[in-house]
Amino acid sequence: MYRVANFAQHQLTLSYTLQTQSKAAQTQIEIASGKTAQQYAEIPRDANQLVSLERDIQLSEKFGQNIDQAVARLNIMESSVATMVNRATEVLGIMSQGLSGSNIDDLPLQEFSATFLSEAAALINTQHEGRYLFGGSLTDVVPVDLTDPAYTPAAGLPGVFTADVDYYQGDQTLLSVRADDSFETVYGVTGDNPAFEELLRALEYMDYAGANLDTAVLTEAYTLMKSAINGLGDMRGQIGANSLVLEKTKEGHENFKTYAENLVSSIEDTDIAAATTQLSMDELTLQGSYLALSRLSSLNLISFLS
Repeated sequence: MYRVANFAQHQLTLSYTLQTQSKAAQTQIEIASGKTAQQYAEIPRDANQLVSLERDIQLSEKFGQNIDQAVARLNIMESSVATMVNRATEVLGIMSQGLSGSNIDDLPLQEFSATFLSEAAALINTQHEGRYLFGGSLTDVVPVDLTDPAYTPAAGLPGVFTADVDYYQGDQTLLSVRADDSFETVYGVTGDNPAFEELLRALEYMDYAGANLDTAVLTEAYTLMKSAINGLGDMRGQIGANSLVLEKTKEGHENFKTYAENLVSSIEDTDIAAATTQLSMDELTLQGSYLALSRLSSLNLISFLS
C-alpha cells in the first residue's frame, strides 16, 4: 500500500526502473541484431550521413561493375591482337623466305595466305557475351566480311598499292564506359584500324604474288606486313593503357568503398563487448530498482515505529 509519505519516491523509482528496462531491452535488440538502430529515426544525428554513405557505396559498386565489364572486353581484345602479332610475324618469315633467291615458286604462298586470312578475320570478329568487340557500336554485326563484293584489295595489281577497308561492316564509334561520376572514357579498337587493314591487305598481296610469282608484289606485301606488325604493337599498347586507367579508377573506388564501409560500420554496427557490459550494468540496476520498489511497497508506520 502506498501512502502520501512514500508515493512520490515510489513513482520516481518506478520511472527510473521503466527507463532502465527500456534501455536494457534496446541493448538486447542491438546485441541480437548487431545494429545500434533498426530505423533511421533512431539515429537522427547520423541518419543523413549514413544514407549518403550507403548511396555512395552503391554507386562505387556500380562503377566497379562497369569497369570490370570494360576491362574484360579489353583483355579479350588484347589477346586477339597478341595472337595476330604472332601470326603476322610467322607470315613475315614466310615472305622473307619467298624473297630469298628464287624461292617464291617453292612456297605455297596462296595456301598460307588463305589460312592466315581466315584466322585474321576470325580474330577481328571476336565475340564476348554475344557482342562483336571490333565492330564499333554495331555489336551485333560481323565486323569483317572478306567476301564483300566491294572489297578488292588486289584488283589493280601490279600497279598502285592503296588501302581498302570495304571488308569492314561496322562503324567508327568506339565503346564507352562510365567509370565515375565525372569520368566517362572511350576504349577499344574498330575493325577498320589501319593495322588491321594492312594485315589483311598484305595477305591478299601474298596470295596474288603466289598465284603470279610476282616478287615485286611480295616485296610490297612484306613491307606492308612489317607496318602492320608495328601498328598492332601500338594497338596493344593503347589497349593496355585503357585497361590501366580503368583498373586504377576501380582501385580508387575500392579504397573509397573500404573507407565508407568502415565509417558506416562505426555508425550502425553494435560494439558487442561494450553493449554486453552495458546490459550487465542495466540488469544490476534493475535488480536494485526492483528491491527498492519492494521495500517501498512494504513500508508502513508500524514497521517504521518498531
